[in-house]
Amino acid sequence: MTGGVSDALSEPLYLRPEDGALDRDPLRLVTPAKRFSLEPLALLLDGLPFEAEFPPESPWEGVVRHRPPLDLPPLGSTDDAALGEEFAAAVSRSLGDAESAVVLLSGGMDSWAVFSHAWRQTQREGRRLSAVVWNLRDQFGKATASLVHRQLQAVGISCDLHVLPAEWHALPEPLWSPLGPRHDYYTRLHQATVDHATGIGASVLLSGQGGDEVLGAWNHLSASLARGRRWRDLRSYLTSFSQADSLVEVAGEAAALAARRLPSHLSFQLYVATALRDVVNSGRPSVLTGGYRESVKGWTEGWLADRFASFGEAGGDWTTASLRDSIFPWAYDAHPLGAPIRQRSPFVDEHFVRYAFGLPPATRFRAEGPYPYQWYKALHLRLLPAALRPMLPGYKQSYSDAFRRYVLDVLPEGPTLIEELGLIQPLDRLDLERVHPRLPIVVRNVDQWVAGALEAGAEPVSAH
Repeated sequence: MTGGVSDALSEPLYLRPEDGALDRDPLRLVTPAKRFSLEPLALLLDGLPFEAEFPPESPWEGVVRHRPPLDLPPLGSTDDAALGEEFAAAVSRSLGDAESAVVLLSGGMDSWAVFSHAWRQTQREGRRLSAVVWNLRDQFGKATASLVHRQLQAVGISCDLHVLPAEWHALPEPLWSPLGPRHDYYTRLHQATVDHATGIGASVLLSGQGGDEVLGAWNHLSASLARGRRWRDLRSYLTSFSQADSLVEVAGEAAALAARRLPSHLSFQLYVATALRDVVNSGRPSVLTGGYRESVKGWTEGWLADRFASFGEAGGDWTTASLRDSIFPWAYDAHPLGAPIRQRSPFVDEHFVRYAFGLPPATRFRAEGPYPYQWYKALHLRLLPAALRPMLPGYKQSYSDAFRRYVLDVLPEGPTLIEELGLIQPLDRLDLERVHPRLPIVVRNVDQWVAGALEAGAEPVSAH
């Protein structure tokens, strides 16, 4: 335990399989000759692990990322009436004994749930709470800082609010970390947030990371809604799929109802073909060179085999499988690696994840209000002040234009180091973006980590 919260889902831990040694610092586990493999880095750039945004595996030879499995309760075994109490306890554990804390506030429901509960606790206990907002503009040109200012006024909160402008050229790069490549995208904005937090004496940075994954409504809720005779909600739930041209999801809902009558292997194949189709068979061209493409393919086959085993252990229930796949393995590395400050999200608190996993599935969706986006966050709404609700976005905020500018600004022209090492094919920034909008920044994160490892005296090992 560190700072009052379990570290299983908050601080990365590394294992040396040779003797079972565990450590927070992988360099203490490697042999005197530091060697890193390019094969784990390939997983960040292609195939299922890239599409699903899986966290990095350890690149160090002889060291693996240790992710102990959580003992999760059956769905429907916890009481949704305790939601507020359980979340408040998760916020308290996340704050720990910090006398000063900072919340990364976006104006959305996830970060507001964290901020509102943390505000009540810190005010009651005489501790300091500040907020940082990244002033990005969403798909409708609305600035995040203006939205947050109006929201704070609506709920009557006056706090220190630090606005970071989206001028990343002037912002610092994070330092290299032996833990592995960064798997966040706005790395400079995050580093500026960390610098501000440490500059004002804060010892923990809170965020709403994992709010959608842990509390949101996901696929295969039809049976639960039908069992509760919530016909209006069921109709709205299915209609929203068809309106979004997600007919495969509608077919998946129907298949899930009959899945228990099917042989386990066939049920799993149908589940993968519907719920995981975009991450397993994206149809995108690979940016990797031949040997690394095969490496990712082999890793994916192994992951699917392991996933099939756990699918069978859970009785082949698609609702359980969908929720599990929304949370894991992402939750083990919800925060940027190597940041020099304690980072916590109450949503990814180990105890809260267990509680939320066991909630009755149908509690996650309720077709109330004019905005379908909020229907899928019914549990989030229960964690928020009533005065805030009219000020919440009625749509999922997207910052794609800002992200594209950022991507094209931060990846330098010319060949990358990982291209020279034979990991990826020779592609420029626009080529990478055409494959996937996220790819240029992921290439940059991997490239920067490799450069730092070489500067630290490590030796790269190519695919066999």
